[in-house]
Amino acid sequence: MRFISKWALALLPALALATPAFAQQLNDSEEPGSVLVFPKFINAARVSVDGIANISRTEIEVGVVCPPTLNPLTSALCAEHVLYKIRFHWVCPGEEAVNSNICKESNFEFFVSMNGKVAFSADGDPINSNSPNTTVPPCPRGYLIAWVVNTNDVPLKFDGLIGNAVIRGPNILASGSTAVSAYNAIPIQATTDGDQNTVRLGDAQDPRALIFDGNPGHYKAITGSFYGDVRYDKIAPGAPLPDILSITSITFLTLDVRSNKPNNSVFVPLHFYSESAKVPNANNNDFEKLVSTSWNFVCWDQVQLSDIDPNLTQAHMGTRKGVVLAGRPTGSITMKDEDGAPGDDSGNEVTLIGLIETNEGPNLFMNRKYNFNTVNNSVPVSTRFTPFP
Repeated sequence: MRFISKWALALLPALALATPAFAQQLNDSEEPGSVLVFPKFINAARVSVDGIANISRTEIEVGVVCPPTLNPLTSALCAEHVLYKIRFHWVCPGEEAVNSNICKESNFEFFVSMNGKVAFSADGDPINSNSPNTTVPPCPRGYLIAWVVNTNDVPLKFDGLIGNAVIRGPNILASGSTAVSAYNAIPIQATTDGDQNTVRLGDAQDPRALIFDGNPGHYKAITGSFYGDVRYDKIAPGAPLPDILSITSITFLTLDVRSNKPNNSVFVPLHFYSESAKVPNANNNDFEKLVSTSWNFVCWDQVQLSDIDPNLTQAHMGTRKGVVLAGRPTGSITMKDEDGAPGDDSGNEVTLIGLIETNEGPNLFMNRKYNFNTVNNSVPVSTRFTPFP
């Protein structure tokens, strides 16, 4: 998920004079960051793999490398065995409660050394003797966000974090788990100007918030839309061929979150197009069927395509595959009343991150699985993530 291409940077100065919004610095998901976002974890019963029991459903890896702006041969910050403290927050989808749409979270932290790697599960139990102490997520599914801090827990500008996650399917009959997929975490850098040691924490609205707006002393901005490749659901045998059963789900998440407090819904317009039914040519218009729909979620959600809209099947679309355009969503984390009642300002733009996952096979579609990353339009949306406490 790349948020701006490097070759395009040369074109930005002139454009920025006419369009101030593009003066904001966008993150680059192909470089290490001061923040990592893992779009999905599963906290569920462990499975067997190749006859080996007690394998975690989600394994998360975090590494620390020398930031690209530093010289690894001369910088003391990149010397061997230098430790860096990382704060982690499990973020859950909105939960209906007395105060509606509360997004639960829990946090933990540990140190990682320069050029070191730490791996841990999303169920709170260690993988082996090298596993760090973590908390158990307060929900079965959600996302994980991590950032570098100093020993006083003040966020640091240190663009050296990389990471990934491996997610396994549940046990299938006596054969254990066969479905497995993986994705790279999304890094977000700190801005290249302002204080070179710390990131300013919060603003007048909330002094604890992490600010992703690309302005000096903050983190770089991310976007509010994505495009992705999808394989439409085939829940019963039939055309089109090949006749392999499969389901596809989209993970939606936003960084506009107030952890352990009420949050408003995020409303996402969606446009799905089909694969060409025939080879396109000047005399053939039998392709690119459109289905427009929408979805709303609170903080995080994963939903199957045909649950978004029953037309999103191979039988209806007439082809196996297509693309999805997730338009710029609206929503808000601002509450109108002090008692936590949702406000009336849900027209504000918010950030959006997506992950697309396909499961296939005859055993409830759980034999095999794979993920697709998404891309975006490089239009920044200012964001604040408010951890708890």
